[in-house]
Amino acid sequence: MSKAPQPEPWRIYLTIFVSLGWLIALALWLFYYAASFSILQNIGIFVLSLAVVAIIIILLWLPWSFKHMD
Repeated sequence: MSKAPQPEPWRIYLTIFVSLGWLIALALWLFYYAASFSILQNIGIFVLSLAVVAIIIILLWLPWSFKHMD
């Protein structure tokens, strides 16, 4: 029975860092800037920021997943 491949620790730490950074940026946005925009604009900013974070995390993990497709 083969052991499942383990990812490099830096990938895990970077994923946590990016996610927490996104949450902090989102909280700062809501406290300081959200009042000057409409609800639809704030929803758009949320969706766009979520897409950017998702793209960063996908690009971070894609090479590792291709290397371990077996």
